[in-house]
Amino acid sequence: MDHLSWSRSTTTRRVERISGDGVVYVISDIHLGDGSPSDIFVAKDRQLMAFLDQVEHEQATLIIAGDAIDFSQAWFFTEVLRAHGKVLGRFSDLASRGRLFYILGNHDHDLRLYVDVLRIPVVHGVEIGERTLVLHGYEFDPVIGVDIDGAEHRTKVHHLVERVLRTWLRLPLQHFYNRWNRVSFWFFHKLVWLRRRTSALLDGITGGDQRRKHVAQTIAYWTRCQLGDPASIFHPACHFLETGPYDTLICGHSHLPGQVRLDSGKRYANTGSWTFTSSSVLRMEGAELEVRDWIRDRPYDDTLYRPLLEGSIDHLTFEDWWRDNYMGWLRYRVGEEERHGKLPAAPEAP
Repeated sequence: MDHLSWSRSTTTRRVERISGDGVVYVISDIHLGDGSPSDIFVAKDRQLMAFLDQVEHEQATLIIAGDAIDFSQAWFFTEVLRAHGKVLGRFSDLASRGRLFYILGNHDHDLRLYVDVLRIPVVHGVEIGERTLVLHGYEFDPVIGVDIDGAEHRTKVHHLVERVLRTWLRLPLQHFYNRWNRVSFWFFHKLVWLRRRTSALLDGITGGDQRRKHVAQTIAYWTRCQLGDPASIFHPACHFLETGPYDTLICGHSHLPGQVRLDSGKRYANTGSWTFTSSSVLRMEGAELEVRDWIRDRPYDDTLYRPLLEGSIDHLTFEDWWRDNYMGWLRYRVGEEERHGKLPAAPEAP
């Protein structure tokens, strides 16, 4: 099982190549949990089964680009099986006929369940033909990608806190505009304020420069997630695409669906997720590619990515966002406007 570890070594990475003929569907970040109120898949089994019926109808190949099971939320596979057994059974059936491939995601820490129990082949990436590559996308995440084990521990604590508080502590704030999330943003602002003013003290401490960089990275990561660049993977993924041999790169991980044409003519696409109210799927047939919300039958173009393409958020800091949004008494402009229907709905960050 060593070749299926989270190792980033290029000598152990396995990439499967499949034919570019016919229809290929890609979904990711399903996050099947234990079926409790803290399961972010939110009981869309019937809709997901209908999508799998469509895959069967078209005799298509299905690629699941990671994070199908949320082990950090469910804790025990038996709970996932009890809540979503029919979906997992369909996955296993497709895999047994060579029509399903699974790509390693950052939440997939117990691969024996995929390989030994569900009999699903697990790889690090899938090439569709010679010019399209599918990855999960955590490889481009500046925080999770370099510390998978640490990220897993933090995610477990995060899920535990959400269970205890019985609410969502997520980004962006406007889509999870509850009391505890608003409180967490208030405290984060105070920590940012404190860190900015005490960072000079770290210069005199051994390893101070490294600590300062870590703090700055954490603040920037939180800020970009809030401003519309969840997981901060877009620019690193585009750099990989621009400097590599592929014409199209398909990722998950960020939960931000859409497709983008770069200036070079190359194409970046993201499969979004099946968490909360989202149900996005990517369909590819030859050179044609589309991303749609399965339940709402709504297409995703580059709308959610335009601020990233234009660079309009690159210069913004968390303090800038705070000045524009904090209204006092734990009220925030983005949350108040979305509550009153003044902001367009968009998927949440991971």
